[in-house]
This record gives sequence, C-alpha cells and structure tokens, in this order.
Amino acid sequence: MLGLLALAAGRQVSRTELIDALWSDGPPNSAVNVIQTHVKHLRKLLEPERAARAPSSVLLSVGDGYLLPTEACVVDVRVFRDVLNRAAAARQAGDHAGALALFDAALALWRADSPLADVPALAAHPAVLALVEERFTALAAKGETLLSVGAADEAVAVFEQAAHARPLDEAALARLIRGYDAAGRRAAAVDAYHEVRRRLAEELGIGPGPELAAAYQVLLADDAWHTTAPPRRRPVPATLPGDVPDFVGRQRELSWLGRTLTRPAGAAVPVAVVSGTAGVGKTALALHWSHQVRSRFPDGQLYVDLRGYDPQQPLSGSDALARLLSAMGLPAHEIPLDEADRVARYRTELNGQRVLVLLDNVSSVDQVRPLLPGTGSCAVLVTSRDTLGELVARHGARRLDLDLLPMTDSLDLLRRLIGDRLDRETAVGEDLAEQCVGLPLALRVAAELAAAQHTTPLPDLVSELADRRRRLHLLDTVGNSVSAVFSWSYQHLPATAARTFRLLGLQYGPHVSLSASAALTGRGPDDTRSALTALSRAHLVHPLGPDRYGMHDLLRAYATTLAHDHVTPADRTAAQRRLVDYYLHTASAASVLLGRHEPIALPPPAPDVPPAAFTDLDGASAWFTAEHQCLLAAVDAAPDGLVGPLARAMATYLEQRGHWPDWVTTQHAALDAAQRLDDRPGIAAALGELGRANARMGRYDEADRLLRRAVPLFQELADPLGEAHCHNSRTLVFERRHDFVSALEEAASALAKYRAAGNLTGQARALNNMGWCNTRLGRYQAARRCCEQALALQRETGDRNGESATLDTLGLVHHRVGDHHEAIACYEQALQIYREFGDRFNEASLLTHLGDSADAAGDPEAAREARRSAREILAEFDRTAGADGGRHPGAGPSSGSAG
Repeated sequence: MLGLLALAAGRQVSRTELIDALWSDGPPNSAVNVIQTHVKHLRKLLEPERAARAPSSVLLSVGDGYLLPTEACVVDVRVFRDVLNRAAAARQAGDHAGALALFDAALALWRADSPLADVPALAAHPAVLALVEERFTALAAKGETLLSVGAADEAVAVFEQAAHARPLDEAALARLIRGYDAAGRRAAAVDAYHEVRRRLAEELGIGPGPELAAAYQVLLADDAWHTTAPPRRRPVPATLPGDVPDFVGRQRELSWLGRTLTRPAGAAVPVAVVSGTAGVGKTALALHWSHQVRSRFPDGQLYVDLRGYDPQQPLSGSDALARLLSAMGLPAHEIPLDEADRVARYRTELNGQRVLVLLDNVSSVDQVRPLLPGTGSCAVLVTSRDTLGELVARHGARRLDLDLLPMTDSLDLLRRLIGDRLDRETAVGEDLAEQCVGLPLALRVAAELAAAQHTTPLPDLVSELADRRRRLHLLDTVGNSVSAVFSWSYQHLPATAARTFRLLGLQYGPHVSLSASAALTGRGPDDTRSALTALSRAHLVHPLGPDRYGMHDLLRAYATTLAHDHVTPADRTAAQRRLVDYYLHTASAASVLLGRHEPIALPPPAPDVPPAAFTDLDGASAWFTAEHQCLLAAVDAAPDGLVGPLARAMATYLEQRGHWPDWVTTQHAALDAAQRLDDRPGIAAALGELGRANARMGRYDEADRLLRRAVPLFQELADPLGEAHCHNSRTLVFERRHDFVSALEEAASALAKYRAAGNLTGQARALNNMGWCNTRLGRYQAARRCCEQALALQRETGDRNGESATLDTLGLVHHRVGDHHEAIACYEQALQIYREFGDRFNEASLLTHLGDSADAAGDPEAAREARRSAREILAEFDRTAGADGGRHPGAGPSSGSAG
C-alpha cells in the first residue's frame, strides 16, 4: 500500500484503486477495514513521534482515499521525473554534458530494473509498467546523447543494458546496432541483428520490423564489401497526436486495454472498441494508453480521425486508407486508386509487422472494416460513441464502455487544472465536480472558465453553474462548446430517436422507464424501445436496468434546450400531461395492491397513455421503488388539479416503506395546490394525510393541530369517511402520548363514522385500534372481542394489510395474559403479511413484540434474533425518517386510515 501511494507521486489514491491493486482476485468483505488498519500502522511507522489523536501530516485522508503530500515527504518517483525533465531541457539547449550528468542522477535513483521489485503483487500494476517505460526512455535518451558527443563505447554499454533487459524490443536493439556501428564493432552489430531476427521468428513468428531492418541496411551500406545501393528506407510511422496533458485515473481501463491488445500474436487481429457518450474521454484514454505502449509496437503507430460525428462529411474508408498508406511511407504514385486495391496494399504493408492502429471517432462498422489489418501481429484500437455491435459480433472485437469519472478523479483533474484556488476550497471543488457530472470535457471547460474568470471567487462560479441549462450555456462560452459536441451525436439520429431525445428533456426525475417514455412521446412501446435502443447505441442515454434509462445532467440540459427550442409549447404541454397521467393512473393501480381500499377520484387519462396493469403485489412494490424519485419530481411539476390525486396515490407506499419525509413533502404540495384552487375536499384530504404523516414522524402536536383543522372541513363537506380517517389518526396521536383513554374514545368515534359511511375496511381498523387501546388499559377480554370482530371483517373484505395489524394486536393480548406460544403464533402470521407488503415500520414493531414473547416462552436465542432484526430495520428509519420517526415503534394502533 505504501508502494501504491509512493507511485502516485503526490496524487490522491482512492480506496477503490487500493482495493483493486491489493486484491486483484476479488476483495474480502473486510477490505475497507484492512486498508484502514494498514493506514494506522503506516502512520505509526512514518511519524513515530506524532501524539495520539493528532492529525497526520505525512499520510493524509483525502476524499475516499489517501495521499502522501509532496511537501511532507520526498518520493523518488517525483525526483526522478523532475530530474529527467531538466535533462531533456539541457539536451535540447545543447548542453550535452549537463544533460548526461542529470541523466546519471535520475537513473542512479533506481535500485533494480523494476520499481518495487520486492512487492510481487505490484509487478503488473499499470503505474509500475509505466514507470519501467520511463526508465527505458531515459536510458535511450542517455545513449543517444552519448552518441551525439562521440562517446560510442559508453553509449553501447547503455544500449546493451536496455537490450538485454528487453530482448524482443526492436527499437532498443536497433539502437544497439547503431551503437556497435558507431563504435566500429561491425561484427557485433551483424551478430546482434541475426540473433534478434532468429528470436523474433522463433518466439513471435514474425520478421524484423522497419526500424530494425533500416538499422541493418545502414550497417550493410557502410561495409566495404557491400557495393550496391541500399533499398529505399521508409520511415517508421509515428502519427499519434501528443499525449493528453494532466491525464488522471482510468487505471482499470488502461489495464483492460493492455490485456486486450498486447496479448501474444495469433491469427486474429486483436481489436478493442472504447465506446461512451460525447466528452467522456474516449480519445484521451486511447491516446494515453497508446503512448504508454509505443515500445511494444516497434514497427509504428498509425492514427486517423475518421470524423464519424463531425458536422462535415465523415472520412470514408478509402480516404482513410490513402492517409494510412502515406503515413507508412508510400509515395502518392504507389497508392492504388481503387478501394479494394488500397485494402490489399495496406494489409500487405502491415503483414508481419507489429503496428498499433488507432481509429478515432468512428461512427459505423463500415468505416472500420477496410482498415482492419490482416495479420495478428498488429492491434487495432477504436473509439466511438456507438456500441459498434457488429464489430464485436462479426470481427471478434472487445468493447469497453467508458463511464464518467468518479468524484476522486474529477477532483484530481480540477486540482491539476485550477491549482491552488481549489486546494483552498475543497468543498467548492466537490460542488464544481458534481456540476460537471464526471464528464472530462466539461471538467476541462469548467477549469478554463475558472481561469478566464480568475478574479471571480470559485463559490460564485459554482453558484452561477447551479442551474443545469445556465451551466450548459456558461460552459459553451469558453470556446470548447459542450453543446456542439453533443450535437454531433444528435444530428446522426433517425428522426424518431431524435424526437424521443428532445422529449426526454421534459422527463421528471433522474431516470425514465420504457413505459414513461412511451407516455411522454405518445408512441407505442415497440416504437419507443427502438428509439431508446438507438439513443443507447449513440450513448445519449444509458441503460440502468431492464427498460430503464438515464442521462447525465449536461446531456439532460442539452435535451431540455432542444425541447424548448424545437418543440412547440402546445406539444410540450401535451407530452408532460401524458407523463403525469401515466404516473397518476399507474400509482393509483399499484396502491390498491399495496392495501389502499379507498378509491381515488381520477380524471380520464390522455388517449396515448399506456394502460397501467399489475398482476401481483411484488410488481406494484417494485414499480413504486423504481419510480420513487420520478414520482416526487412529478408531484412538483404536475398541474394543480393533479397534485392532490398523485400525492394520495403515493401515500400508502410512502407510509409502508418509511419514506415519511417524502410523505409530508408531497402532502404539503397537495395542500398548496388545493388552496390555490380553493378545492375544499382537496384541502381536507391533504390536512388528514399530513396529520397522519406527522404522527408517524413523532410530531404529535403538529399532527393534532392538522387533524383538528381537517375535522370541521369534512363535517362541512358531509364526508363521514374523511372525518373517520381523522379520528383514527388521532387515535395514534393519543396512544403515542400514552393517553389510552382519549385514544380509545377517538377509535370509538372513528368506528361510528366508518359505520355511518358503510366502510367495512375502516370499521375493522378502528376495531383493531380499540383492541390495542383496551390491551394497554388492561381490558383483555374487551380487547380480544374487538380483535376477533376486526379479523372477521378483514377476512371478509380481503384486507390483508389490516389483518396483519390485528394479528399483531391479538398477539399482544395473548402475551399479556401469559399465553406466550399463542402470541408467537399470531406474531408469526402477522410478520409474514408485513413482509409480503414490505411494511418495514410495522415489521420492526412486531419483531420487538415477538422478542418479548420468545423471551417469556424460554427461547432467548429466538428473542435475540428478533430484536437484532428489529434494530437493523430501525436503523433504516433513523437514516430516512428524521425527527422522532426512528424512535422505538414498539406499540401503536394500525394504519391511521382505511387508505
């Protein structure tokens, strides 16, 4: 672990990177604890004088990882690179003596041919391999400098060191042959050439590449007995653009490319496709990896930008072949005119060569197919916004879907680009990284924006970028238009997919399902699925699971801009109304399966809204869970007349799953909407729901105030059912205050009102509440009669949810009279139903009762297990409910209303 931190040379190393490196075959469950233990031990070793509990100044905790700060400790990796940079500058300035002294100082830091040689687990780590490459680059530069000052013998010693370490590195062996030649050791040069030619043939099945062959031809041309002119020498192609400055992260992806493209040569050409959304860093990754492995492709590296998403005409396969053949040294008159002939010549030129071909910005398989070499000694790396499925299926390519940068790497990139301003304001940096959604293009543009507005404090810039659409506009003003990059993908879409993308800018919540997309677009599920598949292939949306899709914030902002610029106001309104209708009618249907017995008055859905249908409770529960955030957003955006019905349709789910703050928020929205419309029934319903929700959260005074406001409204509306719900909820308020007499009175009032309304479900639940209160008052016979009446009604109406609450109450009655085994039987029946409905709060309550009865029945192990399970559930409520919602729910009436 210390090695990994040192290799980072002053960069933060995330916990994920540490886990991947330390446990390549799969981390144990205790991985995080093991890492924390290592950190503790390292700090003791590195700072033996540090006082207990004093913060470490050498091994810092940064984000979700750790850092060895350069100001606190000297790491030889950083010294090595600094000295090499000075050596390169001296050499370029003509100071060869100074350069050689610096090369020697840099190389003297090495104790072995490989860094961390005593840590085998890191031998294949990308950072170690990259550092080894840097050492050999330094050796080559030192040898070339020695040759330039006439010190051929010393240069040979350096070249021999590199060649012996890498006996198949043709570039290193070509330098050695040139060194022998310069030192007058012609025989050694010839022997070295024939030895490497034999080794290449035996081990790799290939002949010498152009660089090695050229060195040999120069050698032959200088021999006295060689009188013919050497053949024309072609340059080794090296057309890669420069490496990306300040490249960060992507260690796992770099390793994947290494495994995929540098495996032993075979008959098939290894092809890797890096796909991902616009601006995610596909080209940067491909270029960075290609520069790291240049020595593994000694016959050259070819690059061509196929401009697949350029607003101008993409580069054709024939034109790309002409460019590649020219880069390989063919004069114009030797490049065939016919595409098929160009393909044949291209593959002939590459036969037996070890060449890396980087095909950037590909839009279709047809662009790639003619550019595939015919020999397995080459490798092809493709970048595309499309998934290029046919290339994978027919040509054996392997695909890497490049994801957004994680927070730690995003912060690292911003820190490198912005510098000290970010170090002083870490929290602001995290906000800025979140606003750029891990998109490297956006991060770099944001950094340029910060540089352009260098007098503007970073918090002010972050505040400016808070709004998605405003953020996109600001990022477009710097010169590297984020919108323009997105538009290149958008403009290549079929018409239906383009329309779908525009309308997705109007969606609610962080993701969207196939059914919701169909409602939004007003098209059938098959057409919608085809459009979403096209968007997914173009990486304008990304699948999140079966029939569910998401898009990052900047793409969402771009889609929203398109929707406002290219969709008429009437069409936008109609699309959003269809989406709200879908959520409203589907939530209402799902809530019935979750146990809501009171129907919700709904307006008819728009004609293009897909019908909502569920066959079982599991399907309804899964739909609510998946759509939770989208439903909350829909409540915020719905027309006033639909807010109340949608909030009521969500209430049963939010109550059962313990999402009580969301329950309160949605009902406040319903109350506000009803008040704007002067909708008296809507106001009364929202007050009743808010009262029950606040009671669940332990806000008993607020709950009672709301319920007392609701009761006269329901009386004014001649709505005994609504009035009954309020009395039932007040039962919960008084019960939680331990005023069981008042609670019993409220339950009896609720029962009378439910009977007046003819509501059997409500009657049963009021009877159960009366049973509970009688139990708490020690009136066990009365309690049992109430529960038995409630159970009979619930089994008659099929109210499984209410039945579970009554069984819970009946279990307590049995427990109080000493019949513990009967109590356990009741609890176990109730527990099964609570779990069936996913009612976590009441499940926790019941488990505490079950633990008490198990203890009393002489089964302490079962009691401990029940209480442990209850504590785990209550911990969830502590995290989500807020206020008093996480308090021990060990007793209480059943759900506060028939709903």
